[in-house]
Amino acid sequence: MNITVIFNPTAGGGRDRRLRHFIRTLEQGGARVRLYHTRAPGDAIRYLKGLEDQGNCVVAAGGDGTVNEVLNGLRPGVALALFPIGTANVLAKELGLPRRPEAAAKVVLSGRSLPVTPATLNGRRFMVMCGVGYDAWVVDQVDLILKRRIGKLAYALSMIRQLARYGKVSYRVSVDGRPLDCFSAVITNGRYYGGSFVLSRQANIARAKLQVLLFQRSGVWFLLGCLVALMMGRLERRDGVASVSAEKVTVEVSRYLAGSAVRPVGEAAWPRPGPEPIQADGDPAGWLPAEIVLENQAVPVRVPQ
Repeated sequence: MNITVIFNPTAGGGRDRRLRHFIRTLEQGGARVRLYHTRAPGDAIRYLKGLEDQGNCVVAAGGDGTVNEVLNGLRPGVALALFPIGTANVLAKELGLPRRPEAAAKVVLSGRSLPVTPATLNGRRFMVMCGVGYDAWVVDQVDLILKRRIGKLAYALSMIRQLARYGKVSYRVSVDGRPLDCFSAVITNGRYYGGSFVLSRQANIARAKLQVLLFQRSGVWFLLGCLVALMMGRLERRDGVASVSAEKVTVEVSRYLAGSAVRPVGEAAWPRPGPEPIQADGDPAGWLPAEIVLENQAVPVRVPQ
């Protein structure tokens, strides 16, 4: 078995010792391993696209951002595997993957391949989720240096800083052609958010469908209530949160709010703020407007037997 391992040395603060155990177990199991250390954002995509033969399987050794880059460089028919050593590892949680190096290596060598259908965001693939509004602001404004030092707490600090912005922008989300309005939205392929929090009980990573969660009320207290509901696994039960299935989603800004004045987008008298960010798999992924579409072909992902 020929395996390419893409290692992000900055993920989770770096895990070189665990990586050595992981690779040793692969080689002891008879695999031929090619290891690549990423050097900058986008490096994994460039490296993989430059390989004529990626092997039977490409392993993303890092967090969800590393998985996203590997996914975007992966050739059709090549299996995707994970060695979760990042901050959140949402996809690894979704798939029930072990974190111990030896156990993770055995999944690569002797696990089964689960077909998982990615989606594209403005042409770029993602596996887990994307978000606009509050969710995207938090990711866009997180301190990356602090993230390397304190992990998930850096996201918590960013969440606190972005609370006051919630409700200042509203979005028009088209779900399979049906227009809906909201103040934030998360489009997800799976159940989990931020590692272990249940975002949607209706989502299923093995199903070729996206689940769209729309936050349709403004106000900081409403948002705080949603965060509490998320921690309790009851977000979809909260009034003001809509959850609908979709295959194609488009998102654009519909209105900006400043004080008590609401102005439609495009009205010349209103000085528009900066571009609205969007996040995918926990990393910044560009700006609105956005088109999110399920792909036609699933990717084989290595999971436990």
